[in-house]
Parts: sequence; C-alpha cells; structure tokens
Amino acid sequence: MWGNFQKLLDTVKLSLRLRTERHQLISSNLANVDTPGYRRKDLPFEKIMQSYITQEKSLKTTHPKHFKMKERTLDDLIKSYQPETLGTPNNVSLEEEMASLTENQLLYESTLQSLAKELERLKEIITEGGR
Repeated sequence: MWGNFQKLLDTVKLSLRLRTERHQLISSNLANVDTPGYRRKDLPFEKIMQSYITQEKSLKTTHPKHFKMKERTLDDLIKSYQPETLGTPNNVSLEEEMASLTENQLLYESTLQSLAKELERLKEIITEGGR
C-alpha cells in the first residue's frame, strides 16, 4: 500500500515540476512575442514523463563488474527536449501561447485535485479502517 502511494506521490511531484517548467517556458514565449529572431520553446510533457517512467524499469546489475547505466535526471531530460534558439524569424503566436498557458494551468490544477482526492482517500482508509 505505502509503496504504491509513494510511487503516486513521486509521479505527481514529477508532473507538477514539468508543468511548472512548461509554464515558465510559455511565459518566456509570451514575453518575447515581439522580439525579432526569438524561437518559441516548449516541453513535450508526455515524452518526458514517458522517458522518466520507463527509466525506472532500466536494467539491474547482478554483478559488481557489470556496467551501470547512467541515470538521467529530470533536468537532463528537460534539457534534451529543449530546441535550439537559433534562427531569424520569430515563430511565437500570441493566441497559441495563451491557449497553451491555459491548458497547462488547467492540467496543473487537475493534477493537484487528483492528489487531494488521493490524500482524502488515504485519510478515510486510516480513520475508517479500524472500525
């Protein structure tokens, strides 16, 4: 039970961190909507989550002489998906950025609501479990 709950908390923590990072990138895009040569930045949330989750299922070593896989941190994953900023035309659309910002905010709040429901369920299990 606790292992599953810890895994849920880790996933929620990762999700909220990615949503926060994405919010900052979109805000940066909005701030530079009129900057010549600025290239929009974004995070592929689903790809990073998938990479991070499948990384947990990486190979395990059974002998001390086996090579160990280098674990990629979340910052490494985020950096690997950020595009280069070279280029001359500005490709930021105010409408698209506002839509992305709203979507990201709604998904952030949805994640928090899901966490609150899980905590409420855990509280109910603890208080009602002995009756």
